[in-house]
Amino acid sequence: MEKNNNILKEKVIKLQNELKELLGNNKHIYVHETNTFWEDSGELHIECDQGTIVWNLETLYNDLPHMLSYCIEEHKKKEQRIKKEMTQLIKNKL
Repeated sequence: MEKNNNILKEKVIKLQNELKELLGNNKHIYVHETNTFWEDSGELHIECDQGTIVWNLETLYNDLPHMLSYCIEEHKKKEQRIKKEMTQLIKNKL
């Protein structure tokens, strides 16, 4: 009987470790493109290849100014890089 208990304990520990590993691997979701998104019950559902992200709209609303600031900043950097590359190409052609 003690042998069976030890076997069960080992299996439980193994399953707990597997669960921890699975949960640990899902801490970050990279969203390259969204498939669709919708609102339901005060939550924004964003569907992507890795699954669906559910975001409380009140929290999202409070975070939007900061998120938009980051987007605008990165877009400006991209525009500057492209303009610099185009200028360099023109110089090389002349």
